[in-house]
Amino acid sequence: MFFFFAALLAVAPRVWAGPPPAALPPLRVRAVAPDVFVYTSYRRYPGVAAPVPANGLIVRTRQGAVLIDTPWDPEQTQQLLQWVADSLHQRVRLALVTHAHQDRVGGLAVLQARRIRVYSSPLTARRVRQLYPAAAPLTAALKPYTLIRAGRTRLELFFPGPAHAPDNIVAWLPRQKVLFGGCLVREQAATSLGNLDEANLTRWPAALRTVQARYPKARVVVPGHGQWGGTALLAHTDELLRGAARRKSPTALREPLP
Repeated sequence: MFFFFAALLAVAPRVWAGPPPAALPPLRVRAVAPDVFVYTSYRRYPGVAAPVPANGLIVRTRQGAVLIDTPWDPEQTQQLLQWVADSLHQRVRLALVTHAHQDRVGGLAVLQARRIRVYSSPLTARRVRQLYPAAAPLTAALKPYTLIRAGRTRLELFFPGPAHAPDNIVAWLPRQKVLFGGCLVREQAATSLGNLDEANLTRWPAALRTVQARYPKARVVVPGHGQWGGTALLAHTDELLRGAARRKSPTALREPLP
């Protein structure tokens, strides 16, 4: 009996253990304008071959770094904070959350453990409490229009209306002319509108037009996922929305992620 049990233990790893999960690509940080950096974190989903990238911003100011959104998970958030310390010789003083999806708030616990102030709109704060009840409350201080000043840096947060999510806001850096559109904006290579689980397809076009009219001088437009570009990304997103309206079948354009 003992021999049989030992033999079973010897073969069990070969019988039951599946292949180890493929490692995620390393966190990437790239400069897009003076003192403005796009970071890209990754997540794997079952049944999806390629890891899903998500973009956020780091803004270097004289008073420390400002973070817009968090990476997908705590580990990549730790890596990002270490990059800020090693490469910018600063620490993150302030973080802003653009909406309450995991690709925006997955690293909240790391920020809060380090006593980094995390701000959001009241709606996002309520939604984070509902979706992630274990998370510490956010500071619900962002109004539909909020201007943050840190030394020479001016950062505008603006809510154009519900679109990809009911609470999505955009961020604008007027000196560098960088617009962080987040998940309200699709990359040029996108062929669909992405995850529509909480999208408002009726009001998304109006929200996009509001952003286009407000920031016509944007030189760099950063989408929530994929490659950044210019204002052509806004026009491309508008075309995807028009296509969805023509088909009258949003699910036909639905990607499982992100």
